[in-house]
Amino acid sequence: MTEPTPLACGPDCSKMRFVSTRRGVTVRRLIILALAYSLTAMAAAADAPRTYQLDPFAQATAGYAGCPAVQPSVLTEQEMRASAHSRAERGTSCCLAGTCECGGAYKRDPEINARVVEAISSDPRFRNTSLWVTTTRKFVTLQGCVARAAQKKALERFVKGLPGVEIVWNETTVGVKPAAKK
Repeated sequence: MTEPTPLACGPDCSKMRFVSTRRGVTVRRLIILALAYSLTAMAAAADAPRTYQLDPFAQATAGYAGCPAVQPSVLTEQEMRASAHSRAERGTSCCLAGTCECGGAYKRDPEINARVVEAISSDPRFRNTSLWVTTTRKFVTLQGCVARAAQKKALERFVKGLPGVEIVWNETTVGVKPAAKK
């Protein structure tokens, strides 16, 4: 007895039919199962809300025990579209006015952010801090924890002196105590 072929075609191949395989699972059932799985996965992905992170964000140090982690600023799709519009307008107008380089006010933010993170992480004065850095239009935001007020001031002066940084927003917290263990 010969093995049945998985696909049988008579004289007219427009009437192709699927034939069961040896284990009793038909090719048609496998195709339907795969299609159903794909459609379910696509529907789940379409329902999930999307968020967008527009500005470069990175952790520079992690030496302060008990400092709560800082999360990057994320936008919904609607917020991202509105922000993208105003960013494009700002980039065009500052280029025409000659106050920023053409290509947008945000063009150099990734490299400025990386430079600031590298400088902070390699400076021994900030080893006992936990710091996160975000850069927007050459404006650097510092978040996290420092041990002393003098360290906070030194950090701000240090970052202001780095190339490409125009403004520093120092939102660090001094002397955060670790959360009590339960």
